[in-house]
Amino acid sequence: MKLPEVFKYRGREVYKIKNNLIHYGRPNDKFIAVLVVLGTEEYKGYKISSPLSVELQINNPKLTVKERVVKKGEADNLYKALELAHVWLTQANGE
Repeated sequence: MKLPEVFKYRGREVYKIKNNLIHYGRPNDKFIAVLVVLGTEEYKGYKISSPLSVELQINNPKLTVKERVVKKGEADNLYKALELAHVWLTQANGE
């Protein structure tokens, strides 16, 4: 079985940019979410991302990072971070 090239969560793409940086959202949308893994913990022999910083950003590379950030939050795990980002993106992109 071949794995999909892009992982999707609730219809939006999830890209791992660096070891601790994850982009979530559609490339053509006005807003995207950026998740930053702040730490990891062991659970049953696996490394689990915890906690994570969540940022809602304007999807415009011409702006500085500070200018792009619209909202900031924090989540205990990846699932909660993606859920928070999904709600923010749905509201911000008018879906």
